[in-house]
Amino acid sequence: MTTPARAPWIPGGGTALDWGLRNPCPVGVGPGGYRGEGGKVWCLDCGDRYTGCPAQVGDEHAHRDDAQFAARLHADEHEAEFRRFVVALRTEEAREKSGWTSRVYALVAAATREDPDGGVWWDGSGYRLVPAGGRLGAKGRRVRRKVVELVIKAGFLRQDEHGEVWATADGRAMLKIWQPHRAELAEPWPARHEPQALPPLPGGQEDRRRQEAARQLWAQLQRQQAETRAELVRLREQAEQRHQDELAAERQRRADAWAERERAERARTGADIDVSWSAEGAGRWTVTGSGHDRRLVVTLNTTDFAHDSYEIRENGYFISRHRYRHHAEAAVQQLLADGVEIGPPTPGPTPPCSWTSGNDVPNLTIRQKRKPLTRRAIRTEYGGQLRSATERNRLDTGGSDGTTVRCEGRKVGGSRVSHRMGRPGHQGLRHPRLEAGRGHNGGVLG
Repeated sequence: MTTPARAPWIPGGGTALDWGLRNPCPVGVGPGGYRGEGGKVWCLDCGDRYTGCPAQVGDEHAHRDDAQFAARLHADEHEAEFRRFVVALRTEEAREKSGWTSRVYALVAAATREDPDGGVWWDGSGYRLVPAGGRLGAKGRRVRRKVVELVIKAGFLRQDEHGEVWATADGRAMLKIWQPHRAELAEPWPARHEPQALPPLPGGQEDRRRQEAARQLWAQLQRQQAETRAELVRLREQAEQRHQDELAAERQRRADAWAERERAERARTGADIDVSWSAEGAGRWTVTGSGHDRRLVVTLNTTDFAHDSYEIRENGYFISRHRYRHHAEAAVQQLLADGVEIGPPTPGPTPPCSWTSGNDVPNLTIRQKRKPLTRRAIRTEYGGQLRSATERNRLDTGGSDGTTVRCEGRKVGGSRVSHRMGRPGHQGLRHPRLEAGRGHNGGVLG
């Protein structure tokens, strides 16, 4: 039992009692007697409701225990009034919300079996009802199956294994609630207009069973929610980890591709080739690269241009010119990485043409392969001053087999003979007089 609370409304600072209702108890015990060993019973409800002054109930008691017992009896009287009011209120509420009809009342009353001749049972094809006070051995009348099932689901009836239908404790309690108000019962439901369900008795066995089932369902839902949340967290973590792995793989792939492109670019430009500069004189160096046999010459030109420049040559051929040394070194690395040596061709077979001269008249002898020719080895172009087709024929063919072309006897004014070599990679041989007269790479007669 809980310790009584101090009540400031009790004269002398007494304590109020405790009871089973939610509102505080209006009854308390205060000090009494000459030395305060006795007690007085005080009640707020019995006092002045406007001023809030409590009233003393009964006489002063010589002992505190007697005062406590008298206060409990007085509190029970007030509590009984409250409980009767609460019960009446709950009973009216249950009656209004029950949804019972006169047919349901008769069905539950017959199932109580207070009358041995009455009852409800299942005969194999439907339910039969013999109401209380019916004829002995009566066959009974049919009751709609849906009505009986509604009452059974609401917890007012139960059916045993033999097909007999009995009233439950909730059904008997509902009968007591409706018994003084039978005239207020609703009319029976029309066929195919029955409600979907009937509410159980508030505070009854079926109501408590449903509340317990609801609590169990709620606990199960909470467990499932926790499991689902944990599973979602696990899946989210897996997805995040998979996403991070994909991002890391993509970053690695890009890094590898970048490294590969960088390596290919360095291999293309020769950035990894170590270049050594060997001085051969003032402003002249021989540049070589590691792993390469080529030798390039770099000369510092300080006279021909407004600023100094580094000129790169290979085998006597000019390649490029750069203003700064590091630019020239990068160009040397690029040349070494290309792997194509610039200069005269390597020794090979005899060239397909030669020049001979005599009496200041050039003789051009061209050796050609026998037919069939894959392409023309010589293309002859004439000026506009050849006087006959015979001379053009002599210059073009030179004979019946077409193997030699010889120009001799006299100068052909304004005529020009240019030839294209049959083998690629060889430069045409030049006659000094012809180059001085015309100034181009082809053979010239004039």
